[in-house]
Amino acid sequence: MLSKNEVFARLRGSFTFERTACRVFAAWVCFALTVLCMLTGFDKIEFAQATGVWSVVGFFALYFALMTVLSFLLPRFHTDSWVLFLAASGCVCIWLMSETGSLQRLSFALAVTVAYALILVYCLRANAALLDKWRVGGKTVTVVAIVAGLATCTVMALYGCLRYKTFSAPNFDFGLFCNMFHNMAESGLPMATSERDMLLSHFAVHISPVYYLLLPFYWIFRSPMVLQIGQAVVLALGVVPIVLLARHFKLSGKTTVLLTLLYAFYPAVTSGTFYDLHENCFLTLFLLCTFLFYEKRKYIPMYLFALLTLSVKEDAAVYILVFALFLLISERNWKHGCVLAALSVGYFVLCGYLLEAGGQGMMTGRFDNLIYNEEDGLLGAVKTVLLNPGYFLSQVFTTSDWSYDKLVYLLQLLLPLGVLPFCTKRASRWLLLTPVLINLATNYVYQYDVGFQYHFGITAFLFYAAIKNLPALEAPTRKTLLAIGAAACACLYLASVSPRVSNQIEIWSKNHARYEKMEEFLDTLPADASVAASTFLLPHIADRDVIYEVYYHGGKADVDLVVLDARYTDHEKFKAQYLAEGYTLHSELEGSILVLQKP
Repeated sequence: MLSKNEVFARLRGSFTFERTACRVFAAWVCFALTVLCMLTGFDKIEFAQATGVWSVVGFFALYFALMTVLSFLLPRFHTDSWVLFLAASGCVCIWLMSETGSLQRLSFALAVTVAYALILVYCLRANAALLDKWRVGGKTVTVVAIVAGLATCTVMALYGCLRYKTFSAPNFDFGLFCNMFHNMAESGLPMATSERDMLLSHFAVHISPVYYLLLPFYWIFRSPMVLQIGQAVVLALGVVPIVLLARHFKLSGKTTVLLTLLYAFYPAVTSGTFYDLHENCFLTLFLLCTFLFYEKRKYIPMYLFALLTLSVKEDAAVYILVFALFLLISERNWKHGCVLAALSVGYFVLCGYLLEAGGQGMMTGRFDNLIYNEEDGLLGAVKTVLLNPGYFLSQVFTTSDWSYDKLVYLLQLLLPLGVLPFCTKRASRWLLLTPVLINLATNYVYQYDVGFQYHFGITAFLFYAAIKNLPALEAPTRKTLLAIGAAACACLYLASVSPRVSNQIEIWSKNHARYEKMEEFLDTLPADASVAASTFLLPHIADRDVIYEVYYHGGKADVDLVVLDARYTDHEKFKAQYLAEGYTLHSELEGSILVLQKP
């Protein structure tokens, strides 16, 4: 039983200016959450306009009273900040998971991020004494890393597999890899017919021997879903070098756990898998391992992972060159910097020669805005940067439609890391940020869209820079920036990842019977028949020697079967073309698939 003096002492402590102000704000946020749970359409101005004044006062008074009782019962804790954080988190989840429209969603998410970050920073500071007593050991870090890795792997694999199962994955860029892996499993060669409408090695387009690392798994299971799952596993494994880098720099257990979660739920990592399989997924893991073994001064595995990075794609040499320049300029490591620079330049030149001599040539069109003479190729872009830096800077945030997409893209990369990659007194470390310019300098819209795969390499550099900068920061600054990163990561993940995954699950749950019938129907097609197929059907019948995408095949009457996706109106055009060539109806799944056969 409390004495009278103890009761008054608790009440005085509960009604300090700060606690009272926090309680008032928390009561308002609780009211906002209550309305969100009761009504829909918060993004319309008429939302909650009919709510009476006395309802507002009543809810506000109720929540204020409840928090006052909680504060009285637990005087040693800042319970008002707990309620504020929980209520704000509830509002954020409802707001960001129900907002519609991609452009509005991102703009709204950035606004919510600012508000949520301010609340989170305050709550962490209000509970600093309590949090300081919390110790996170090595076993906890390991458990969190495993759980976080499995969670993000599950999300990415589920989304990828559902894209395939719901006939949403097109030939570009999935069906062509299904066809390539079929040929790799049969002959060991990366041949494909659906990539350039002819039998051609994929290495004539991109030199990516790294795909052979996935071949054993595909060879065993022979399913396109193995490729989607494999990509998810490779990206999720990035948590391992993140944890080991954090331990190497002697970061606390709490910081290591947070960095692990930031990587696992970094929106750009998960959303980079939204358009199916790409070799770029290996860049994050290989580059992080390269950085890790450099920091540990284990140079043999460092070079091994540098070589693995080069095996991803011809342009992966740029990332190794950037790291080499960082070693030379910032780390003063002349020996290994020079070796890596020579290795990257030599490999890039070799790939360029091979692609020009026996392949389709380097893909330089994405940087046409920087190339004056077409015959100069990518060297023309380098020439422009060196001779006319003003023009280069004019392109960094310029888009073809004069939008703010590049700025938004940059914010999506940096905010979930609390802008930590920039936070260093050593300007030479900013070299680690230069790979971002690769995506900002082009007007190829997909390279500055986090929904595509072009930032997997950049992600590795940003996390490495953030981890490397953390030990030198003062504790209050470090905690604040990490809190901002956590708030931004949560908000942007909810805005950009959760709705896409939820939508894909909903599509499958509503229409899975239809998709299963489509799959069964396609399984009846002769395995040895040559086929021209619609883009979304192609991945499901790509396990054959000859298959083309009908859109690019130009109506040529050189295939045994034409398989058209009747879900889309353009199938009528292709149907007319092939009927005019003498093709006849082979079979049909009404409203879904139409098959024509060569006479």
